[in-house]
Amino acid sequence: MESITTQSGLWETLQYFLPKVFFAVICGGLVGLERELKNKPAGIKTNILICLGAALYTSISVLISQVHSSNNYYGDPARIAAQIVSGIGFLGGGAIIQSRGTVLGLTTAATIWVVAAIGVCIGIGYTSIAVSASILVVLVLVATNFFEDRILGRSLTFACEIVCHDPDGSIRLAINTALAKFDLTIDDFDIAQKGEDTELTLRYSGHRADNKRFILELWGTVGIKEVKQT
Repeated sequence: MESITTQSGLWETLQYFLPKVFFAVICGGLVGLERELKNKPAGIKTNILICLGAALYTSISVLISQVHSSNNYYGDPARIAAQIVSGIGFLGGGAIIQSRGTVLGLTTAATIWVVAAIGVCIGIGYTSIAVSASILVVLVLVATNFFEDRILGRSLTFACEIVCHDPDGSIRLAINTALAKFDLTIDDFDIAQKGEDTELTLRYSGHRADNKRFILELWGTVGIKEVKQT
């Protein structure tokens, strides 16, 4: 692990921090790119900042513990770094949404938690572990989607909210027809009136590709004003 004191020059300070900043941007950006491509709330910028912040806090924690080491006074480098674990919980909690019995954002929250751990690894100088962990996280996120699509098949569950003008029930009939057309099985539904409009909340299961075609079919249905995947 690198060592630096308060008397070190600017160049030594840059040598200490710049590699950590570089690897934090690379590792956070690698995981964030995968999240960004899937249109998740925590994308490239969020994951880079989380990884960078964790790395800097950990690095500063190490520096503080070494300030008086020449006088045989040693601090605990884990004190500041330990607060990252609790602090990152607030971000993770903010990424989780509970709506109509469906919990969303758990994967995003878990990703934020892991990215912070990667930042801690960078902060204490274990960049090889951080890079390997980043690649592993991306592989897990990609491989699980492939596994869900190819192996689990119809076990995926989706939810969407539909706002439409449906005084005679023809839109509801069209939705049921579309579900059957794309081999989707409805698990639960809720109907509410919003003025002259009807708000439908559907929970159904099927294949990811069939769900995409179903959503496109809804957008092309006359009378449907809004479709939101939740």
